[in-house]
Amino acid sequence: MTQMRMITILKITLGINFLWFGALKFFPGMSPAEALAINTIDWMFFGIFPGSISIKLLAIWEVAVGIALITSFYLRYFLPLLVIHLIFTFAPLVAFPEEAFTQFPYGLTLAGQYIVKNIVLIAVALFIYFDLEDR
Repeated sequence: MTQMRMITILKITLGINFLWFGALKFFPGMSPAEALAINTIDWMFFGIFPGSISIKLLAIWEVAVGIALITSFYLRYFLPLLVIHLIFTFAPLVAFPEEAFTQFPYGLTLAGQYIVKNIVLIAVALFIYFDLEDR
């Protein structure tokens, strides 16, 4: 399989992931990460945004990134937003360690595993980005 096909597969599958998880956040109670996301945004931005607004803004962000990945529309601009988003997802490890760890620092809860797996998504996003830069 050519590198171009692999990049296309990575973009589409990562895009589906972002589109799906983002779309769930538009419907209260549908995303298993909703409460953690709201609490993290509240912690990061000192409660400036009400939870009902912050989760919708996050949903818009994730859906936009997902669409950009699937369509390659303005991808060069959306990939940095994707990496920023994924870096922010690590905030609960610091802000809410009781939510992320059963035994600090190695025993992860399901939420902690959900967060730590984003290392792989960051690597995929960087791979796609640097491939764009090489063209």
